[in-house]
Amino acid sequence: MSERTNEAEVAAVADCARAYHDGSIAGDEKLLRDAFHPRACIVGNYPGELEWLTLEEYIAECTDEKDESAPSEWRIVGLSIEGDTALVRLRELYKGEWYSDDLSMLRVDGTWRIVHKTWYVHPSIS
Repeated sequence: MSERTNEAEVAAVADCARAYHDGSIAGDEKLLRDAFHPRACIVGNYPGELEWLTLEEYIAECTDEKDESAPSEWRIVGLSIEGDTALVRLRELYKGEWYSDDLSMLRVDGTWRIVHKTWYVHPSIS
């Protein structure tokens, strides 16, 4: 099998980030399981309290609290690939709040998977 082109790698990493975002918004367990490695950690402070979730806890949170009618928006603001690792920074509107998400990815058996997500909630501007 020939090596993928750089464009193909970037597209595959972006597709993983999209599956994460779409799965989170829709509470879609399959999309989330496709995007994350089973042993991934999801970590951030909300509101001012440390949250350190397993994939199972994150999926439960997304499926319990899904609201597809809420406006959402996302964009990739940074992406780098080094060998079989990738880092993606997303900026997204989720449930009325703006987040920055840092996704650490690893290519496992030829497929990109999120192994760690660190997130930050931006303060509301009143």
